[in-house]
Amino acid sequence: MSNQINKQMKKLYVAADEYIFSRCTYKILFLLTTALITIPYIREKIEFFIDILMIYGFVIIGYELLRGKLLGVLRSTKTAFFLGGFALSYAITILINQMQVFNGFKTLAFMVLFFVLFFLFPQGTTKEQITKEIKIVSAVIVVITSILSTISLILYVFSISGTYTTGNGIYQAYYGMFEFRLWGLYNPNTSATLTIISILLSISFILAKRKKRVIIPLIINIFIQFSVLLLTGSRAGYYVLAGATAFGVFFGMVYVFKNFTVKNAGIAILSATVSLLIFFVVGAVLREGLAYVPGLTTYVLSKPEEVVEEAKTEQKERIDKVDLDRFEDPNAPESTAFANRLDIWQASFKEFCEAPIFGVGRENVVNRATENLKDKKWSYHFKFGNTHNIYLCVLVSSGIVGFLILGSFAVITAGKSAKYVAKTYKKINIWFLSSFIMCLMMYATEFVESRILYKVCIFSTLFWIYCGYMYKLSKLEEADQTEQDVLK
Repeated sequence: MSNQINKQMKKLYVAADEYIFSRCTYKILFLLTTALITIPYIREKIEFFIDILMIYGFVIIGYELLRGKLLGVLRSTKTAFFLGGFALSYAITILINQMQVFNGFKTLAFMVLFFVLFFLFPQGTTKEQITKEIKIVSAVIVVITSILSTISLILYVFSISGTYTTGNGIYQAYYGMFEFRLWGLYNPNTSATLTIISILLSISFILAKRKKRVIIPLIINIFIQFSVLLLTGSRAGYYVLAGATAFGVFFGMVYVFKNFTVKNAGIAILSATVSLLIFFVVGAVLREGLAYVPGLTTYVLSKPEEVVEEAKTEQKERIDKVDLDRFEDPNAPESTAFANRLDIWQASFKEFCEAPIFGVGRENVVNRATENLKDKKWSYHFKFGNTHNIYLCVLVSSGIVGFLILGSFAVITAGKSAKYVAKTYKKINIWFLSSFIMCLMMYATEFVESRILYKVCIFSTLFWIYCGYMYKLSKLEEADQTEQDVLK
């Protein structure tokens, strides 16, 4: 009788692990929700679901603690020590400032969820399990971004644009084209970063030698994503993708060579440089062509099926060209990727000087740093603690203490992964490499954004999920290599 009960209990645990308390399922739900709430109209309809996911996440953590899957990881993992130290320091920050305490601890709770469920992994997690999970999660992301970018591109092609209000009529949101940039469904910067991630993951699937019937849709998706990126006018996104392209070509050339000599290194660098030139030429040509697409669409739809010869000769004059030169404020340094950000950074740094040890807390940035702005029209950026620089955001929100703790974590994870790339580039795991490149790209783009910490959004979700994949795979691969060396 007891044996039957034990068997039933084992089946129950297996079912719970695979479905109810599955981390993979939870990550997919979080990705889907945060992807949808990037759209302002949908955000205010389903934002409450984020709170439900927070409760669900802590239930999963509690379940894993009871099953003995998590406690050992929290005790023995070096990165867990730094993440726990950062969480503790931020709790002190909230208590010291005593402003928006509830919102502050809610933010902290979400960060703990990201640290534990997205970055860390239970004891006994194998390389095969992570590889399987990363493929599933990556496929979901590619599908989501394909749908969102295709809709955004359709809005452009058919010249559909406008505005609507959210937050009970307080905030104005845009769709389609606005100020000569494609906002699509959300805003240009969000769209640009999502396109880069989608392109990277699509290339990863292609390099992983997927079936031909899958490769063609992936190539189409890359074209759509790149077109949308060009239309957003995002300088930071464009340059980051260019850098990633050059890095990919360089790494690919190094991978092909049997020996990494000075001559081969020179060839790899030259190839990377040529790829950059090709990238910018193709980008410029495609952007110029895309400028005529809405006009061509309007022309075709406005004509009957039979077009007379005279109309054909006048076709070039009838097709309008869309102005894709982003709006420039004559009173702001719009000619660089740091457009309007210098004022925001200076205002934030002044506030850091007022509370340099533990910071002011992300929720308090809007109340304090806004007063330091030279031009008050940029104050709306601070409504969500957006300093447009994650490094400065950590400094002003968590002070020197939090900055050093989290900086140590970043150095350990990125450094260990980079070391693994250098040692084993001939046998590199494509999913580890894609996670590594994605994290590096987000570290780069976050120099002019602040989205991967202190807030719940698609980018914080993506960063912590793939940062976890990157670090865990590097550790598992390193352990396998050490075991092989011992056997030799």
